[in-house]
Amino acid sequence: MRPGSKLGGFRSQALTRCAPLICGYKVMQVKGKRLVSGADSRQSFAARKGTVIRMPGNGIYLSPNRQYVLTYYSGLADNEVLLTLEFCEADIKWGNLTDREPEVAVSPVTIVDIEPLE
Repeated sequence: MRPGSKLGGFRSQALTRCAPLICGYKVMQVKGKRLVSGADSRQSFAARKGTVIRMPGNGIYLSPNRQYVLTYYSGLADNEVLLTLEFCEADIKWGNLTDREPEVAVSPVTIVDIEPLE
């Protein structure tokens, strides 16, 4: 376990072990005060800025391209938000940031912003 992290859905401190942090985006559905994964509805997280989240397997799929995420991943569910996430490049489990349409899988990530989508 990394310093400042906790497992089991508890709130964790922001990532501070690498610099610079990379910004990425992900659309997720909100149910109550929880963010719910579109790929696995059993995975949910507190909808709070500063929360560090992890997912099993390759981690959280996201893109550093905001418009790409909005174009291809929004409008698939009711009550969606666009998450702005920060992560360390060393934590990329899959994908490439330099692809024309970059998608990567990362774990852990920190929620920096939550923007409701209409």
